[in-house]
Amino acid sequence: MPELVEQLWPVLLDYAQRGLRDLQGAEDVAQEVLFRISHRISEFDRTRDGLSWAFGIATFEILSQRKRRQRRRETLIAHAPPESDLEPSTEDALIQAELHAALADALGQLSAEDLAQLNLVERPRSGPATPAARKRRQRALDRLRTIWRNLYGQS
Repeated sequence: MPELVEQLWPVLLDYAQRGLRDLQGAEDVAQEVLFRISHRISEFDRTRDGLSWAFGIATFEILSQRKRRQRRRETLIAHAPPESDLEPSTEDALIQAELHAALADALGQLSAEDLAQLNLVERPRSGPATPAARKRRQRALDRLRTIWRNLYGQS
């Protein structure tokens, strides 16, 4: 049996590493395959190819390892704190403040009617949007884009 392990270990390790792209996981899979082979060697049909049998067990173990990883990722994601609970970094807070100031500056150059068309100010509720109202909203949005480009470039 030690000769079998010596000969199979590098082959199984290489196969598992190509299947998992992770040395530690590949070592675990190769070790599990050798364990299963040693416990099931009495069930092996000697008319079959032994390497194919080992690769079949290795393939099953690789797929099982991938499923376990996927479940762990899903569990981690499900139990991760929502992003809203995380404190933004100082850099993120500064970027947000700059963006808010830039948006306020651009919106400050729009007319009251344009702000109303973009639903940025309170106004009496009207009926369903007509083609004329949609066109007015589109023109207000175009004016906002033009102001933004004049202030901050082509972004």
